[in-house]
Amino acid sequence: MSTPLIERLATAVHDTTQPVMDEDRADLAEFLPLALAHAQVAGIVFDETRVLALAVHALAFVRRVRTAEHLDPLDPELASELRAERIVSARTLIDTYCAPREFLAGDTEVLLLALHFEAAAQLQTQSTPQA
Repeated sequence: MSTPLIERLATAVHDTTQPVMDEDRADLAEFLPLALAHAQVAGIVFDETRVLALAVHALAFVRRVRTAEHLDPLDPELASELRAERIVSARTLIDTYCAPREFLAGDTEVLLLALHFEAAAQLQTQSTPQA
């Protein structure tokens, strides 16, 4: 199954060394709806640029899950830039996707995903007219 967002991502990375393959589409068709539902619950609206950035990140993420690859740790100070609930909810989202795949994602994956949600939330706040 594919979606307009997955096809937009596929077009965006078509000329790279790692274009979107069928197994990517299948994994993205599971992860991206979870991520967008998570955003909706959190009241976060992704604009066209941020949702494509999320999809690019998701592509790399689902590939890492499939190959059981773990990212190197990031500076823990980065987490202090985010609200704790943003990190907790990103962990829940990642674990929801990873549990059926018997993959335990590291904190770096959680932090990177939380940063996407935080960036979208901040952009939304900046672009919302103040009363």
